[in-house]
Amino acid sequence: MHKPRLDPKIFWDTDFAKLKYTKHADAIIVRVLERGGMNDWNEIKRYYGHDRIKVAAMGARSLSKKTLHFVAHLYDVPLTQFRCYNSNLFPELHWMY
Repeated sequence: MHKPRLDPKIFWDTDFAKLKYTKHADAIIVRVLERGGMNDWNEIKRYYGHDRIKVAAMGARSLSKKTLHFVAHLYDVPLTQFRCYNSNLFPELHWMY
């Protein structure tokens, strides 16, 4: 199977040429879910399939609220089943003046 044709701009902080599509699958999937466009989404669906995307999203340490709700609705999974939902790494704090 041909590797996915992803926009290198969403991997601005990594060496795009050195990505290992099987070894770094979780990181690639989460990055595309958070930052990718429709073409990137279609490419990861083609390459990894919905089951692999679901597993990566459910195990992600952090997802934006928008991405979390999108994936939960898409795969009909309760929000409480996601790792990032249960571990709020960045709690909203009050502004200190």
